[in-house]
Amino acid sequence: MSGTDGQAKIENGEIVFRVAIENLPTILDGSWATGNLGVRYKITNAELFAADLLRELNHESEDGSTPIHALFDRCIDEAINQGAQGLEEHEDQAA
Repeated sequence: MSGTDGQAKIENGEIVFRVAIENLPTILDGSWATGNLGVRYKITNAELFAADLLRELNHESEDGSTPIHALFDRCIDEAINQGAQGLEEHEDQAA
């Protein structure tokens, strides 16, 4: 797996996250090894699997949120809990 897989970084004013499709089998094995999957699978066609994975990453629930939104929500919360800089409480707390 390349050193940039699974790593987010800032490029040209954007948060960028890249995963090489060829590395999906290793990532899948890692997910099984950490107990996130009950059954061990192997990828037989990484391109086909990547298309299905992308569909799930972009799948909108009834409220329009996606798993990517959930990822950001978790990471934003943790960044704040760890003392993230560059923000302050909004004066208008009513949503």
